[in-house]
Amino acid sequence: MTAFWIGAGALAAAALAFLLVPLWRERKASGRWSLAALVAAVAMVPLAFALYAHVRTWQPELVAQRAQEIEQRRRELALVEQLAKKMAERPDDVQGWRLLGRSYVALGEYTDARRAFEEAWRRTPNPDNDLKLSLAEAYVLEDQSALTGPAGRLIDEVLQEEPSNPKALWYGGQRAVWLGDHAAARDRLTRLLALGNVPEPLARVIEAQLAELPPASEAGAGESGAERAATAGGPLIEVSVELAEGLSTERVGPNATLFIFARAPGGGPPLAAIRASVESIPGKFVLSDRAAMLPGRSLADFPEIELIARVSLTGQATESAGDLFGVRVLRPGEESQVDIVIDRVVE
Repeated sequence: MTAFWIGAGALAAAALAFLLVPLWRERKASGRWSLAALVAAVAMVPLAFALYAHVRTWQPELVAQRAQEIEQRRRELALVEQLAKKMAERPDDVQGWRLLGRSYVALGEYTDARRAFEEAWRRTPNPDNDLKLSLAEAYVLEDQSALTGPAGRLIDEVLQEEPSNPKALWYGGQRAVWLGDHAAARDRLTRLLALGNVPEPLARVIEAQLAELPPASEAGAGESGAERAATAGGPLIEVSVELAEGLSTERVGPNATLFIFARAPGGGPPLAAIRASVESIPGKFVLSDRAAMLPGRSLADFPEIELIARVSLTGQATESAGDLFGVRVLRPGEESQVDIVIDRVVE
């Protein structure tokens, strides 16, 4: 801070000299000083410092606080790196892997957290609910679409045994939202709020989500996901997706996502679409007007629709080279089930 004021003083002196030199030359030429110019020049320095003190955004205390945070982060990273080295030397320490996973989550290093929890999982014959939730959470924090795959099913398993587990209720509610199961989403998020120990920022997020859900009477409380889709109007299509022999999703990358969508034969914008994790392949999905992309249009408006299941390598809905896909044509008024084999590659 001292260096700052020294620099500011030097600049002020330079500015004052910039004004006084012309005044001195004028004084030599005319034989007298300009009183108004002298007053303005001398007043400039205190006025400048007063103005700076009034409008400055420089907050040295915040700079110091940020420096402390950076130093704290550096120390935390060093401790986690030490723990990681110990785990490389003692790979059978299950509790150590769990601690390492939790440490990575706290640092926001979700891929490393997922790998650590996977190491603990492989060394645990009967994983408990805490490990199930920790592994599922790491997967979801790394890629939210994991809620629709095995990670989401781990969350459901925990909820069956611990229906009041706060973390399971939160992620279970998000899973239900992703799957379009509005009744389950409302039930889980409402029960989470009712526990009374939800932090205020998270409570506001939950309240906003609940406000966006359809009323319970429309959500079809107590019905299955398929039954709710059927009561929404329009056809209900059960889509079974699998990979053709010779194709695999093992090397598609962390951003890969499964998109299933319906469109008019020959192309055009999607009529309805759902998104899921590639880990859910093979699997069964429900496509209905609840997933409609065009307001006021129903799958029933078309005598035939083209169903496409595509593994997007980029995670984006737009098609790109290397994506894997399969196509089937279906008549909504006559068929309600379809099998799609992903057997092609986008050139």
